[in-house]
Amino acid sequence: MILNALNASKRPFAGYAEAKVVDIIPVERERYAQARFRNRQAAVFEFFADGKLIKSVDTEDTYPCPYQINQRVRLSYDPENPQNCRVIGKEQFHILAVVLNVLGVILVLGGCLLFLRYALRYHL
Repeated sequence: MILNALNASKRPFAGYAEAKVVDIIPVERERYAQARFRNRQAAVFEFFADGKLIKSVDTEDTYPCPYQINQRVRLSYDPENPQNCRVIGKEQFHILAVVLNVLGVILVLGGCLLFLRYALRYHL
């Protein structure tokens, strides 16, 4: 719970949504003199913000688009202007929370096994 709160505080915007990649379009780069390709590939995200369907184009400058059509991604968006959004990657605290949960389950199961081993030594 604490780690989830830390993750939320590190998001660039207050809004949070799960979006779907509906299209991948070519977009001309603003500065392509140093780039290898003149165009870049941008994903078009579709998500709901305050009950309204929003379509937004990815602002990351990548040529092979890292997303696939129909892929689901998590976004952080500005509630005042939902078109302004950023993809949230795997948050480091989320990964740490999962690791700690798995470690806790392993320790509890190990403790149960040790207790059963100890209890089976004594015959009543």
